[in-house]
Amino acid sequence: MKIFWKIFLSILSIVIAMYVILGGTLMYVAFKNSLNGERDRVLSENKLLMLTLKNTIDANMSDEGSTQTYIIESVKSLEKNMGNEKFQIILYNEKNKKIYGNNGIKTAVDRKQLTEKQGAYVINKVSGKHCLEAVYVIEADSQRYFVSIVKDIEFIYEQRENMKWQYLCIFFVALIVSGILSYFTAKRMAQPLAKLTRTTKNMAMGNYSIRADIKDGGEIGILTKNFNAMADNLEDKIIQLEDAAREKEDFTASFAHELKTPLTAIVGYSDMLRSMELEKKDIVEFSNYIFMQGKRLEKLSYSMMDLISMDKQNIDFHEISMTELMKTVKNMMVPLLKKKGIVYKINIEEVKINANRELLISLFTNIIDNSRKAIMGDGIVMVEGNRRGNIYSVCIKDNGCGMEQSELKKITEAFYMIDKSRARKEGGAGIGMALCEKIVAIHNASWKINSELGKGTEIIVTFKL
Repeated sequence: MKIFWKIFLSILSIVIAMYVILGGTLMYVAFKNSLNGERDRVLSENKLLMLTLKNTIDANMSDEGSTQTYIIESVKSLEKNMGNEKFQIILYNEKNKKIYGNNGIKTAVDRKQLTEKQGAYVINKVSGKHCLEAVYVIEADSQRYFVSIVKDIEFIYEQRENMKWQYLCIFFVALIVSGILSYFTAKRMAQPLAKLTRTTKNMAMGNYSIRADIKDGGEIGILTKNFNAMADNLEDKIIQLEDAAREKEDFTASFAHELKTPLTAIVGYSDMLRSMELEKKDIVEFSNYIFMQGKRLEKLSYSMMDLISMDKQNIDFHEISMTELMKTVKNMMVPLLKKKGIVYKINIEEVKINANRELLISLFTNIIDNSRKAIMGDGIVMVEGNRRGNIYSVCIKDNGCGMEQSELKKITEAFYMIDKSRARKEGGAGIGMALCEKIVAIHNASWKINSELGKGTEIIVTFKL
């Protein structure tokens, strides 16, 4: 069952239960109040009648007639004076024999315990109508007589029936109104959940960018907020998985492509050496090609091993001097830079950091070597190291060809090369920057790459002291 119908039926059931309980209680209380009020009024009237009857009998009774006859005449006179069809008096003698009154009325009051001071009453049905019968005792001439005064109170029960039918009419009208209000209330309460259900259905069909737009300050609003946060995380994870899958595909394609060129050269030249009679000069030349491509494959395999296994190794960290480290880097890179007429400038502030010496040498030599490859003619590579508080920054800046902003996010991908022909000519395979990123991460450092096409590149590596 849908949540809408659950809410609708629940509200309607509660409303019906409240109408039945409250309506029944109100009708019962109203009926009881009316019945008790009428009873008290009738009993008060009866006491006055009995007092009048006793006084009349005491004052006017004589020895000339029968006491019973006089009492009967007094009751007739009293009943005649009342002139009320709903009011009847029945007279019994001491032997409980009816001596006056309607023969169709049978008393239901037990007269054995009655006294002259205290009467009794009962509500009973007489000829299909509800009547209140009150019985009193009169003693005259040493004889007891029972006076039963019967009052028709059927109108109170008729009022109850009328009230019941009126309430049923009101109940059904109120039920229809309540049903309509319950319907719209349930619809309003279920609408956010319906929207959320549609959103989840769209997400299940692959639309991960959709979000639930529900403005609610209660539990539904909190649920929507948490759902959207979950959807954001899910979308990010899916994007990451898609990027990872794409990177793996690109990695595989690039790796196969990088293997293809040297392997083609090796197979081609070795086949010529195997199948043709060549002069010594050609043999040396072809062997040199094979050797160079083999070294390229060797370098590629070492770089691949470093890239794959670097973050899985137990790397030792020691306190090292930055001036000594950068001096070593300078000695390694200056000969290569001089071949292209590049000026190397260095300004390092001494500080000691906890790091792995070989990895940092690999990091800075890779960055400086990329600067060398980016400078077409004469140029400058500047290295500066400065301490600010508890951080130490190494900035390597060149005035080479630079790169576009769209390339900055891609240069750390394995085998990615901005200028493939220039990179291969310089002996690169596009793995250096990916290795640098891992080395920075291993040292819990950070780096920032700033570059502008035609003006050069600046890379800042920041270490925490």
